[in-house]
Amino acid sequence: MSASILCPLVVASLAISAGAGGEVVVTTLLPAVPDVHGFAGSFAGRLGTQVVAGGGANFPDGVMPWDGGKKVWHDTLYALDPESPAAAWKVIGHLPQANGYGVSLSVREGIVLIGGSDATRHFREVWLLTLAADGQAQFRPLPPLATGLAQMSGALVGRRIHLCGGIETPDATTATNAHWMLDLDASDKGWQALPALPAAGRMLATAAAVDGAFFCLAGCSLAADAAGKPVRSYLRDAWKFSAGRWLRLADLPHPLVAAASPAPVAGAAVFVVSGDDGSQAGLTSPTTHSGFSKEVLRYDTGRDTWSVAGELSVAPPVCVAVVPWQGDFIFFNGEVKPGLRTSQVFRFTPPASKAAAHE
Repeated sequence: MSASILCPLVVASLAISAGAGGEVVVTTLLPAVPDVHGFAGSFAGRLGTQVVAGGGANFPDGVMPWDGGKKVWHDTLYALDPESPAAAWKVIGHLPQANGYGVSLSVREGIVLIGGSDATRHFREVWLLTLAADGQAQFRPLPPLATGLAQMSGALVGRRIHLCGGIETPDATTATNAHWMLDLDASDKGWQALPALPAAGRMLATAAAVDGAFFCLAGCSLAADAAGKPVRSYLRDAWKFSAGRWLRLADLPHPLVAAASPAPVAGAAVFVVSGDDGSQAGLTSPTTHSGFSKEVLRYDTGRDTWSVAGELSVAPPVCVAVVPWQGDFIFFNGEVKPGLRTSQVFRFTPPASKAAAHE
């Protein structure tokens, strides 16, 4: 039987902040996940009336890595009915292995869990997550990736899953620019290699899907330093894949790494939420980090322009799982400062949705 865990925070707190042109960013707090630390790099998606999320990594003893703390990957899966008056997270099972930093997408059949990593390896495995009659998680294998892959970006374009970038091993000093596609209606063909991104290989980019096109935005590239250690270069270039080719778009106003992905989309607008802009990359001590970007950027796909839509009023997370939900988007946990996770879960209402509702 599933263990039901009641949370002290049931639906609470409406936060609104002004953005450009009088738009607003609305976030509604949902019950926090029942873990004191929370997780970054989790998998998440929608199954019927429930949000299902789990996996990811944290520092469960509270000791940060620069103080000798050990990063631990997890496999617990939780479910929540956000519309229930007595909303409560419950444990519904476990991933096939402890895993995080892959891609998860809600599809007609269930939730697709792609790749990811633990402390020693990056996974090729791809799973379809559904619920058994008793409400517990069950898994069916889908075609595996050609290589282990984590920290890539991905989105669902119609019935096709697109992936771009990522790193193939835990000690990688370069990121790939490879572009893969799985057609869910012809999955027996496996993952097909499509034209590679004609730019620097990258990890922790933001993906989106709009009007049959796949978008890959920003992220960071890697290169080895003199000691052979990976060094990040923060990126702000933006790309669209449509009709079999890549098109360079207007650059983001500034670099962003590990923003919410897949990005929230409303109409013709893509919203890039939170992210690491690199402005604190040179800090002498991670303990002085002030948190990640509160800014919400809006990209108008028709005009190829960027603007500021507003700011988050909750702690801005990176490496956060995102679940589309009735025109809004549910954000599950993430990292709010280097090494520091959050147990917060909130519902994000895109400003474009609010504007359309009042036309």
